[in-house]
Amino acid sequence: MVDILSFIAAQIPEHLFLLFEIGMMIILAGIIGYILKLFKQPLIPSYIIAGIVLGPLGIGLIKNNETLLVLSEIGVAFLLFFAGLEIHLKKLKEVGKSALFAGSFQMAILFALAFFISTWLGINNKIPIYVGLVVAFSSTMVVLKLLADKRELNSLHGRIVIGILLIQDIAAIIALTVLTTDLSIISMSIALLKALGFAIVAFILSKIINPVFKIAARNTELLLLTSLTLLFIFAVGSYIAELSLIIGAFFAGVALANSDYKTEIQGKILPLRDFFAVIFFVALGMQLTLISKQFLILLLVLIVLVMIIKPLVIMLLVRGVGGYSKRTSFLTGNSLAQTSEFSLIIATIGLSLGYINQGLFSALVLLTVLTMGATTYLIKYDKQLFGLFGWPLNIFKKMKSREEILEYSSPEKKKIIIFGCHRMGSLFLRYFAKRKKEILTVDYDPGIIRSLNEKKISCIYGDLTNSEVLERINFKDVDLIISTIPDIDGNAMLVKKIKQVNKKIIFIATAERISNAEQLYKLGADYVLLPKVISGEVGFNLAKKLMKNRRNITKMKNEQKEYLENIHHLLYD
Repeated sequence: MVDILSFIAAQIPEHLFLLFEIGMMIILAGIIGYILKLFKQPLIPSYIIAGIVLGPLGIGLIKNNETLLVLSEIGVAFLLFFAGLEIHLKKLKEVGKSALFAGSFQMAILFALAFFISTWLGINNKIPIYVGLVVAFSSTMVVLKLLADKRELNSLHGRIVIGILLIQDIAAIIALTVLTTDLSIISMSIALLKALGFAIVAFILSKIINPVFKIAARNTELLLLTSLTLLFIFAVGSYIAELSLIIGAFFAGVALANSDYKTEIQGKILPLRDFFAVIFFVALGMQLTLISKQFLILLLVLIVLVMIIKPLVIMLLVRGVGGYSKRTSFLTGNSLAQTSEFSLIIATIGLSLGYINQGLFSALVLLTVLTMGATTYLIKYDKQLFGLFGWPLNIFKKMKSREEILEYSSPEKKKIIIFGCHRMGSLFLRYFAKRKKEILTVDYDPGIIRSLNEKKISCIYGDLTNSEVLERINFKDVDLIISTIPDIDGNAMLVKKIKQVNKKIIFIATAERISNAEQLYKLGADYVLLPKVISGEVGFNLAKKLMKNRRNITKMKNEQKEYLENIHHLLYD
């Protein structure tokens, strides 16, 4: 196979060889990415693996050239542009003191540990600074994607994670600004002042740029072109200011983060970002070399730091200082046990400036690949891991958590338990409004729990997989349990538990698939709701009704709007 590819490469004309190289990078990255995705792995490691295969550690088909490095730097610019788009002023206001404190102290502690360990292992000069920064940050791209897949972005630990990642992203930009200097006090101060100037310009533009994009949005091509124009104006400006162009790209994103057209801009630029990002990550893999014994030891130590010490530090900070429950603290720390795409950029800067040699660079990139890959499983099986490794947080056992302060319980016996009070759950809550004192709701959204608390509706923060929550419910008095959460494993566990305690309980579950419904019926569920099937039937009947008389649509729309307002009032007002 290698001989065949080499023969094909030899036949390519020199002026088309770059196209051949890019084609091989995309083809191999696509194949490896597809295979890893079948095993539910993040895509970033697959791109780096493709680079390893194509580079000197693999078949050596592609030789690093300046054009590929320029293209990869454009990829970094797009990554930073998207990171800037997430720095919304509203989000900054929503970052609680706990996320700010936990994020800041975690970065400081991990940086210090990695710095001193590197020094102790005989790594000197400015290298420990780069090692410390690589370890300090966690991956926004990977973590948010995994939490979104599990529908946990709005959970309490999901919100804390987002807050910590937001703080880390801002700190990473400051670090990248400083690393482009010679690390002297004067040059760092000048660089930070320049970056502050870009931040001020971005802030001013964010207030006045909407009219420009309102006109551009009338044409999809013009919207894309206008967005790219702003991106490259900032990038060129940062280059002229003797900063890295990626700093300008970040602040271009910040300028558009508060725009009314942010979502449309993201949708237009996303394919470009993904294309150039693939080239960046593949080019990273192509630069890897064999790791010496010295750096292999460092790699093993850093893996321990990132996957054990970092989550433990975050857990202790979130629990001990933030005051959150043992479970929330564990899930927060567990979600952040990896290094970041920023870590890769930092390592690349260190290599290009000559502070990091090829062996250490390979170790740091491999650290990111391994920890990102492991994160897929850490987040997927976080509930099971909590049962095994949550014990260090027992030192705060007597401490009352914020979730316990949030919850409310009336003295009456609870006859109806509703798991998941948003959307479908709110309908049941409205139906049983006259029996409000007999209802207990369990929900994973702190906003909903706070609203129910204010309305004096008995509520507990948590979900149906939380054993601590289930232990606090007296199932012997319950007549009806409704789970609106389509979690097959959680519903299966719940139906087994309640049927053991009280066989008379009527259990209504929710499932996404017919096969899941069949499984729940076998375990003893009394009825299983299938929202997708139900909504399909409702949609069909609605379309049939409208085809008979189109005038019905105005009346039906007004009725639904009034109905939705009542539901919103029940949960939030």
